[in-house]
Amino acid sequence: MRKLPQIAIKTKKHIGECELFTMYFDPILSALLSDPDKNVLLRWSNVTCDETGEMRPDATISKLCQRDFGPSLGFGEVKLARPSTDNHALCHDLLRLAIFAKDTVDINKLQAAMTFQINGYNIVFFLTRLRHDGIYFMQEIGQLTFPRSLEELASFVNLKSIRTLLMVTETFWRLCRPLHDEECWEAKRRPTHPAIYSLIDSTKDRRRFCALRFE
Repeated sequence: MRKLPQIAIKTKKHIGECELFTMYFDPILSALLSDPDKNVLLRWSNVTCDETGEMRPDATISKLCQRDFGPSLGFGEVKLARPSTDNHALCHDLLRLAIFAKDTVDINKLQAAMTFQINGYNIVFFLTRLRHDGIYFMQEIGQLTFPRSLEELASFVNLKSIRTLLMVTETFWRLCRPLHDEECWEAKRRPTHPAIYSLIDSTKDRRRFCALRFE
């Protein structure tokens, strides 16, 4: 609450990505997805890790192993709500999250991985799991619009928002952990396509229908 301005900032172009997630999202998300007592931290690091190769997710949920960052339990991508942020950019971020989650499930032998996508003040949470032979499910489990100021805080604190936040944190702590039956899991997993990003068309067609809807 102490980080939010009294009234919403009108000019969005003056807000950078770093300011967006540290001022508006981190206070709540850290309470949901971080716990120093359990050696789990939400990091807005924008650095590479073992599961992402050369790609750098904006946020990483890391498990601490002694004095180093260990397995990644989830990832986040952030985009500012600007005219340049079109469906092409948002779909590309969503694909990145899907690959990050799939790879960390494979490498760290997790039951599930949590990801979230921020677009302006809107956030969508996803859970990725390996359920059948070679079939990974990426399921949307909740979406919210975070308050831009203290004036909007009252409308944010309602039963629907509280239920969504509680469901997200309960799902994360219950499922984003190492699995028990590694032998069965090993038979189900499949490698990631080595050139999956080459399947993305480098050109854009604004008239092309987008099957996904971004708020």
